[in-house]
Amino acid sequence: MTQTYRIFTDGSAIGNPGPGGWGAVVMQGKVRWEMSGAQSWTTISEMELFAATQALRPLPDRARVELHSDSEYLIYGMRVFVFQWQRQGWRNRRGNQLQHRELWSELIALNVKLHIRWTWIRGHNGNLEQSRADRLAYQAARSIRVQRKAAA
Repeated sequence: MTQTYRIFTDGSAIGNPGPGGWGAVVMQGKVRWEMSGAQSWTTISEMELFAATQALRPLPDRARVELHSDSEYLIYGMRVFVFQWQRQGWRNRRGNQLQHRELWSELIALNVKLHIRWTWIRGHNGNLEQSRADRLAYQAARSIRVQRKAAA
């Protein structure tokens, strides 16, 4: 039996919108790896979703996953709202077009491919892996900001 992948993700945006970053810590048994990246103009919500897609994409079909995030938008979106949004033509309860539809669609596809348990975790609660994902996301966002300042 394969071991469960434990994933901790986070997103960051300086200015929101502004330079943004995402981070993920992925663990399977004794193996651990980290991922991060940045975008020059984004929102924290987009980076939260993007972090999850990036961490889940490389996993093998039918892998068991526990994904932990401090983003209620991501976790409750996937646990409760995404199928409702789909039925409503990707509109929220106010009738407005849902943002980040492409990322939500990809997360749905990954949710079908994998066995994911979506778990909300309180941010800044002392969890080492969540704190590390937070730090990776912030450092990535900051690297874009520093590059933009240096270019000015």
